[in-house]
Amino acid sequence: MPGRRGDRRAYSGAMSQAAADQGVRDADVPVQASGARPDPATHAAGVAGLIERVLAWRPVRVWFHYLSDNGPLIAAGMTYQAIFAVFAGLWLTFSIAGFVVKGNPFLQTSLFGALDNFIPRLISYTDTVGVAHAGAIKATTLLDATGLSWSSVISLVGLLLTAVGFVGTLRTAIRIMFDLPGLTTNPAVLILKNAGYTVAFGAVVLVTAVISLVSNTALGLVAALLGLGKASWLEQAATTAVSAVLLLVIDTALLASAYRLLSGIPIPRKRLLAGALTGGVGLAFLQTLGTSLLGGASSNPLIGAFATLIGVLLYFNFVCQVILVAASWIAVGMQDAGIDARRLSADQRGLDEARELENARRVVADANRQELEERIRTTRGLTRHRLQRQLEAEERAEDRRRAAVPTEREFTEAQERSGDTTPDTAEAEEPAPR
Repeated sequence: MPGRRGDRRAYSGAMSQAAADQGVRDADVPVQASGARPDPATHAAGVAGLIERVLAWRPVRVWFHYLSDNGPLIAAGMTYQAIFAVFAGLWLTFSIAGFVVKGNPFLQTSLFGALDNFIPRLISYTDTVGVAHAGAIKATTLLDATGLSWSSVISLVGLLLTAVGFVGTLRTAIRIMFDLPGLTTNPAVLILKNAGYTVAFGAVVLVTAVISLVSNTALGLVAALLGLGKASWLEQAATTAVSAVLLLVIDTALLASAYRLLSGIPIPRKRLLAGALTGGVGLAFLQTLGTSLLGGASSNPLIGAFATLIGVLLYFNFVCQVILVAASWIAVGMQDAGIDARRLSADQRGLDEARELENARRVVADANRQELEERIRTTRGLTRHRLQRQLEAEERAEDRRRAAVPTEREFTEAQERSGDTTPDTAEAEEPAPR
């Protein structure tokens, strides 16, 4: 970004600019007012003191911050979008690439296993050793969906609408946790970013499947060389440990990119890693216990055949809540450290300063107008007539000045065009390039 301009925009619309008619003037203060400092902090005793100490714990404050920003309600909306995005994405993926894995049982097991790690009990399949895994979607249904058809095209449209919509909602939800407004970037640019993040997530799942296949094969070869047998406890423990660590690393990286890149919040690196790791541990815990969670839903006789689908919905809801609670953890930590998320971005600082400058100008102009109106009420004759005409002229000038002030969107677009965090009025009034 270019440096901040030294000559800020001159305030040409101030009222009562003449020295003799100045409504608000600086003057010497003959007596200095007494200051006041806050009272020392006091702590209650007994049960009230215990409650006060509990409420001061960071996890408790994080939870209340999450609740105050309507986190559960936002997570419920994200769940609705997420489940449709996943189903459409699965159908599209196997419609295009299903013929690659259809004839390779080992690749099928790795891919379905990677999906099962991210979303337990989503796919129903049988692995290469004959172990059956229950799920909401039959693997044979996905493997038979090879080739592009009308259903694939419809799924593609559904994927673009739901997945891109989910990513956009995720960005907005994270910014809400930081008490930030939505981005004012060009909507087309945001949609492209959302699509890119969606494609990146799909690529991560595929890469995870490949890494899982390679690591399991390597562990099997090592176990065979050591003479431990194909199904030894050491090989099983090593496979489980490698899968858990890999899943934790991927979850942490995805959350870090969502908090930093997707949301557009320049979070300090140390706090970003701590919050993303906290969320990654929470997601890994959910993914580990996901089978038990979905199994508990299927044991309820009241929901019967819908048990698996309801279990998947519950799982997605918990995942969305973990993502937002981890974002609240970062936000509360930044508040404790006195870090204002709005001041981290140079463009946001420029916009805030421009907004504060305009508010200050309006306060001064309103104070001058009120002072001039009071002088009009206390004068008579030609002086009153002259001041009245002056007031009308300056009010018209102030109205013209306010009308010429760029809106926040115009100011943001001028920042993007000029590369300057504090563009002047001429740059803000330039038409956007087509």
